[in-house]
Amino acid sequence: MSDPKAFIIHLERSARRRPQVERLRAALPCASEIVDATDGALLTPEEVAKVHGRGLRKPFYPFALNRGEIGVFLSHRALWRRILAEGLDYALIFEDDAAIEPQEFAKTIALAEKARSLWSYALAPSEKTPVRGKILAQGDGVALLRPDNPPLRAIAQFVSGRAARRLLEVTEKFDRPVDTFLQMSWVTGVELLAFKPSGVRDASAGIGGSTIQARKKPLSQKLARETLRPLYRAQVRLWRALAKKPEI
Repeated sequence: MSDPKAFIIHLERSARRRPQVERLRAALPCASEIVDATDGALLTPEEVAKVHGRGLRKPFYPFALNRGEIGVFLSHRALWRRILAEGLDYALIFEDDAAIEPQEFAKTIALAEKARSLWSYALAPSEKTPVRGKILAQGDGVALLRPDNPPLRAIAQFVSGRAARRLLEVTEKFDRPVDTFLQMSWVTGVELLAFKPSGVRDASAGIGGSTIQARKKPLSQKLARETLRPLYRAQVRLWRALAKKPEI
């Protein structure tokens, strides 16, 4: 089994985030690499059309993706390919606004190693993200859960080579953000588990906020989004309840 490696996705033009990236890298207990994110703003219309389409999967995702969201998805796909190319048993993937508490995160890694046979893709949500579900393994105050509702926001993840291969196969073209897509285990065949508490926190507030938000929307669009979002999430819960157990 290969030693794990950490990848930190960083958009080069987001200079305010670079110091946080360096702090994260210095705190990690394993080999790490900063990886240039795909800049959605630089994608041509032809490049976008090649990877993004509407209504590809059910339930229908009611929102068009912005360039930032497309870039994020492509960044994760690039790292799934890296996991396979480097023959890693698994890798840690962080967004560049992630921070860790070293002693607490060490406990998460220890449980990940101890319970390696139980997970293929596991989120390490930020400390303020609520996660509830069935406990599959636990140790030193950390639990590996099968979430009732897998959390959004893939700020940090443990991704196995098996999961990376499968996710690449089913995402040559996509119609929703990567964190939303990962919830669809009936499509991916990959069970999404989570560590809680993980020792990960969200540092975005101190480094300029999100880099993938679209420009300011008119009030009518905001109201439509607030109406459609809970309806979509209810559909996802129904599909998950009816779906068979994921393969991986």
